[in-house]
Amino acid sequence: MRRLISLFLILLILFQAGVAEEAPGTRLIALNIGKADCLLLLFDDQAYLIDGGWEQTYGTLHEALQRYGITRLNGVFLTHCDRDHYGGLLRLASDDIPVDAWYAASIYHDIPSSGHPLVDAAAVRSESVRWLNAGDVLELGSTGTLTVLGPLTKNIENENNNSLVFSVETADGFLLFTGDMKLEEETELLTAGLISGADVLKVPFHGDNTASSESFVQAVMPQIALICTSTREEPDTPAGSVLKRYQRIGAQVYVTQDYSCGIEITLKNGVPSVSDIVWQLPDYSASVRAVIDLKDDMLTLRNSSASDISISGWAVYSSRGSECIFLPEGAVLPANGVYKIGTRATSQQVDLSLDMKRMWHKSKLDQAMIYDEHGSVAAVTSNGMPE
Repeated sequence: MRRLISLFLILLILFQAGVAEEAPGTRLIALNIGKADCLLLLFDDQAYLIDGGWEQTYGTLHEALQRYGITRLNGVFLTHCDRDHYGGLLRLASDDIPVDAWYAASIYHDIPSSGHPLVDAAAVRSESVRWLNAGDVLELGSTGTLTVLGPLTKNIENENNNSLVFSVETADGFLLFTGDMKLEEETELLTAGLISGADVLKVPFHGDNTASSESFVQAVMPQIALICTSTREEPDTPAGSVLKRYQRIGAQVYVTQDYSCGIEITLKNGVPSVSDIVWQLPDYSASVRAVIDLKDDMLTLRNSSASDISISGWAVYSSRGSECIFLPEGAVLPANGVYKIGTRATSQQVDLSLDMKRMWHKSKLDQAMIYDEHGSVAAVTSNGMPE
């Protein structure tokens, strides 16, 4: 009897140990940062970043890296040279998290005047970019395989159609990443027979109706269709016709704007599950207000609370000029006080003077968005001009 009990206890311990060591599956984290793309792919002990979102929302990516205990990125992939995909990469490069490799498509066309954004990011660390071509295969850790599908040819009309498109196979199933490719690149890849089924699809081009053709949707037949967008920022997304197309094939459609901080998709043995990402973060929106003095080209932040607020690293973004500035280390918005930001056009005394001619547009609508250190919107105002 004692032997039976001992054997039972040993088996129980082994079973519990097996459960404790059971792999969590392949996880895809899509952050809710407006219409931008910022994805983390995690499996085994690997962590990959696919696009970096906006510059001003880097705080959200930084928060995610900390929350998920990611101390090293095995690879960073930029799908194409649009700011809502590369904006946060320079901030990432200036952060202290190691990056093993930087990847981008060798085909691109419409790049910023400063140069290719991933080259600039890698150069911060005196590193270089690995250029990818259709047909390239990367081994991701010991169990993952990434296959580059496109782009096949350069599109000089629209950089979206130079998107890096690739599939990832892990022990848990297949994922397909499509950047912002539109119908033209879709058609080219479909004609070449390169698009096939996937368990999880990152829907092309924020769910816009100039992508996700009927033929493409039928070829992929995903269980999960993930759309990264914000209707407020991009009113035509997600398009109703695109949503219906995926729903007709039985796909579960998830849109980042509908979730708190983002969406976590777990794929395990070919079966996906989805959960809302909820973080308890400070909410400054009730106590922080912003006002633009257009004549003096000055932004004033006001704190109505009885406590000082550290605004070190906060981002101030101008929608008209796409300018983004970060407040210096040690900056404080005093209790029941103000913090003033000016330029060379400002005549008043300010807490921070920017070495630029002007920040705010004088005759067209310009919206100011203030992001805290976690990438959350703390305040919004405008210059009061019409569209």
